[in-house]
Amino acid sequence: MMNFLQQSDYRTFINPELLSMLLAGDVDKLEESEGYAYGFIMSNLAARYNMQTEFSRSGAARNQTLVRWMLSLSVYFLHNTVADTDIPERVAKNYDDVRREIEAVASGKAATDLLPLQKDGKVKTRFRWGSSPKRSHNPFE
Repeated sequence: MMNFLQQSDYRTFINPELLSMLLAGDVDKLEESEGYAYGFIMSNLAARYNMQTEFSRSGAARNQTLVRWMLSLSVYFLHNTVADTDIPERVAKNYDDVRREIEAVASGKAATDLLPLQKDGKVKTRFRWGSSPKRSHNPFE
């Protein structure tokens, strides 16, 4: 798994003591939850956006929306190691909000600043803009 997220990123989403308690000394849990988040984002957005380039960025060059998505999803997946009643409502709500946001971006219903896929100078997406030429109803043409 790539090192897109940094340990310091988690401070805004989860208390460091709670994070340590959830990890219980097993750093692999954090990598696994990040892997699940990465997989969810890639499966929804890789067909339309250059996600490899986005995930290869580091530090301040990272797309902050993508960082937020990864953090929200990772924290939720990390909480899957505890009982459902122990998952904070805020964590579940963040997950639902981010999931809907990613699905809206994937379907083209929401705008994003992610890099679109390009091949031969043309944007490659599942959607095509345009229509057939307008019909003329003039019988003398």
